[in-house]
Amino acid sequence: MPTTTAIIPARMGSTRFPGKALADETGTPMVVHVCERAAMADAVDRVVVATDADEIARAVSDHGYDAVLTGKHPNGTSRLAEAGMILELGEADEIVNVQGDEPEIEPDLIDAALAALRTGVSVGTVAVPFGEGEDPADPNIVKAMVGRLGKKRIGPGLYFSRGLVPYERDTGAGLTRLKHVGLYAYSFGSLLGYLDLEPTPLERAECLEQLRWLEHGLRIAVAVRDGSPAGIDTPEEYAAFVERWRSARG
Repeated sequence: MPTTTAIIPARMGSTRFPGKALADETGTPMVVHVCERAAMADAVDRVVVATDADEIARAVSDHGYDAVLTGKHPNGTSRLAEAGMILELGEADEIVNVQGDEPEIEPDLIDAALAALRTGVSVGTVAVPFGEGEDPADPNIVKAMVGRLGKKRIGPGLYFSRGLVPYERDTGAGLTRLKHVGLYAYSFGSLLGYLDLEPTPLERAECLEQLRWLEHGLRIAVAVRDGSPAGIDTPEEYAAFVERWRSARG
């Protein structure tokens, strides 16, 4: 039977927050918090961190999770592919790519990405409505355009953009803007096939890897869920996470 592995790419380098993967003001490195959340997903059999840093691999192993050491990579997708090779995954085995800077990721969203994949597409991913105070015009927030949803609230991914899409000419159209969650689920075979595809103009223009799939005519399914996952890019955002973590524990 195919297996399902949550792979978490993690590296030491970060322009705005160097070493954030090992930030541990909670007593637990941030990347281990991500491991804990991923392990709670019902559809995940195994959690593995893929990293090029010995320090990260040791920290993950010290907390009881698996880690594989990879070479240097231009992006997380190619790092995942090497990790899959090291793990000797089969082409039918499933991978869900969980971002290493989201220590509060909801396990249900990970399951939703896998449910979307299992509708028979190349990639499954997730989108959520914008939260209070979030600006849809912010180019750092990726927007998802999704077709009509089925009974499981899964629909075809039409486009992803940093821009404010779609243009809302009719303000009474009942539009709900969706924010893309950086979770991707695919078979290992599909992932290897992606790396053989030529980079595309839209991908380069928007700096969004998922557009390569669409421009090559491959299908992405998007599960639309409620939630408010937030990545941590700065020390200030990490401090806010620590405060939430402490408050939740009284």
